[in-house]
Amino acid sequence: MKRKHSIALASLFLLLILSTNAAGQAASPGASGTSGTSGTPSTSGTPDTSDRSAPIYITGERGPAGPVPLPGEARFELRPYVTVQERYTSNVDLTPDGPGKKEDWITTVYPGISFISNDARLGAELNYRAGFNFYAHESDRNYVSHDGLVNLRYNPDPRLTFRLRDFLQRSDDPRPAVYGAGQAGYQLTSYQGRQRYWRNVFEPAVDWQFARESTIGLYYRNNILRNDDNALYEDSTENYVGPRLTYWFDQRNGIVLEYGYTAGDFDTSADFKGHRAYARYNYRASAMTTLFVDYEFLARDYEDPGNDYVVHAPAVGIDYRFSPTLSATARAGYFRWDPDRGNAEDGFNGLLSLTQRDRVTTYTLTLEGGYREDLFSADNLGFARYYRGSAIVNHRLTERFSVGLIGIVERTDYTQFSRKDWLYTADVTADYRILRWLTVGARAGYGEDDSNIPTACYDEWHAFLTLTASYNVF
Repeated sequence: MKRKHSIALASLFLLLILSTNAAGQAASPGASGTSGTSGTPSTSGTPDTSDRSAPIYITGERGPAGPVPLPGEARFELRPYVTVQERYTSNVDLTPDGPGKKEDWITTVYPGISFISNDARLGAELNYRAGFNFYAHESDRNYVSHDGLVNLRYNPDPRLTFRLRDFLQRSDDPRPAVYGAGQAGYQLTSYQGRQRYWRNVFEPAVDWQFARESTIGLYYRNNILRNDDNALYEDSTENYVGPRLTYWFDQRNGIVLEYGYTAGDFDTSADFKGHRAYARYNYRASAMTTLFVDYEFLARDYEDPGNDYVVHAPAVGIDYRFSPTLSATARAGYFRWDPDRGNAEDGFNGLLSLTQRDRVTTYTLTLEGGYREDLFSADNLGFARYYRGSAIVNHRLTERFSVGLIGIVERTDYTQFSRKDWLYTADVTADYRILRWLTVGARAGYGEDDSNIPTACYDEWHAFLTLTASYNVF
């Protein structure tokens, strides 16, 4: 325990030294602005494992995300930074109540560096940080984590864009990070255990804008998961390639067509080849209203003894903008899961969401239900139907101080394992920019998995306190 607190004090002392050196730079005229409101280095597209603010919880996304674009404004920035985080968890391994349930304090020091160069032709965002993790009660768990991002853009012509994104992570957190481009935070999870793993996601893409609102593109994803203990946790590799066409016949009528081919390789589970076809017709009734009809088809062809299946999912919906900052989406449909072995299942497939984004308050309120696939994760639980309600709110009280709220309730039924989970999470967050180069963040909350499998149940209280100092070299 004394060792942990000595590390924390030494880290905070180092931060104060760096902060003193950074003060002159941060206060000088013409210094680069900070990314967002927190004053922390830009990590666009990188899962936010620092928990410094309200993260976004996303699960079950289907289809290609594609590399994120770099910030739109021209900029050049080189910024080293140091983050010190103290976190408490009442359930380190997310295990059921009993002798195996352990609490702990984890001190992490994150030295990192970010670089952004962006103009009309070339863009580059590079970000790397190491994490020196120290456990108060079980020092044998101490390890070094890694988070890295390479995000590149090249426009030989204003209408032709090449993008390349690579995300690397070394972690032992039982909550899987969201690694899709343009997303951040942690997934709501039923996964248990704290074991170290490597994940690398490589995503090149090309898009050609052949008309004002029409594009054609190609996207590829190589997603590799490697666990230190692959006797208990399965390694996997995903290769996905997908062309996409967006075409507007006129100002009111447009279509989206997508195809995706997936090759999934696993250590012990059956490998599979997959196909995805998606079509959407848009009718722009007005500048504020777009009506649409869409259809998704999935086919999974597993090697023996896997169980092949197909999914059909038609839906109709509406996108509506109440104002430039307030928008809503409503979608209602149906899905049918038809396996080679066993009974087919069907259910509701829909979404109702309200999103507000302005410089003071952002929020997303969502009710949704349908299907998803848990593949290429520590769980690999396969096809599932789910229902979820979520509220994610962030409010800027002042130019320096923001607070947030995250609440999610989800019901998930895994069809191939007769497993049914109720997942809950609730968090409050705060983010205060003490100085332009110094930010403090806090988060506290609760998570629970109430499953029909007793060994899968857990509950956890957690709290984080984070201090970040950054230095603008350019």
